[in-house]
Amino acid sequence: MSSFSDEAIRRGASRLRAAVFAAMIVILLIYVAARLNLQLAQAHVEYRLHEAPFGQWIALGSVALLLIALFRLSQMLGRLGRGELFSGAVIGRFRSFAWWLLVMALFELVAPITAGLLYASRTFPHFLRMTVDLRDVLTVGITLLLFLLARLLERARAIESEMREFV
Repeated sequence: MSSFSDEAIRRGASRLRAAVFAAMIVILLIYVAARLNLQLAQAHVEYRLHEAPFGQWIALGSVALLLIALFRLSQMLGRLGRGELFSGAVIGRFRSFAWWLLVMALFELVAPITAGLLYASRTFPHFLRMTVDLRDVLTVGITLLLFLLARLLERARAIESEMREFV
C-alpha cells in the first residue's frame, strides 16, 4: 500500500511541477505584455501599479521575488517526483520556497510605505498616503505557517529514520 501512495505522490508532484512552470511562464508573459502595453488580437493586457511612487519598480520586485519562490517550489517538486519524500534536500527547498515567499510578502507590504515616505520627504506640502493591503498581511501569515510545516516535515523525517532503525 505504501508504494502505491508513494507513486501517487511522485506523479502528483511531477504534474504540479509542470503546472508551476506553466504558471511561471504565464506570470512572466503577462507582466511583460502589461509593461510593454501589448495587445494580441482583441485581448488587451491592463495592469495597475501600486499607488505609491516607484510603483513600476515595486511591481518588478514583486514579480521577480515570486518567480524565485516558484522556482524553489519547482525544485522541491522535482525531488518529490524522483521519490525523495522526506529528504533534507526536499525540506530545504520547501523552506527556501517559504523564505522567498515571505520576502516577497514583506516587500509588497513595506515597499509601498517606504516609497511613500521617501517621496513625501521630497515634496511640499507634505502629504503622505500609507496603504496596507490585507492580502499582503495574510500572505505574510500564510508564509509563516509554511515554516511550521517545514518543521513538521523535519519531524516526519526523524520519525521515518527511527522507524528504519527498528526494522
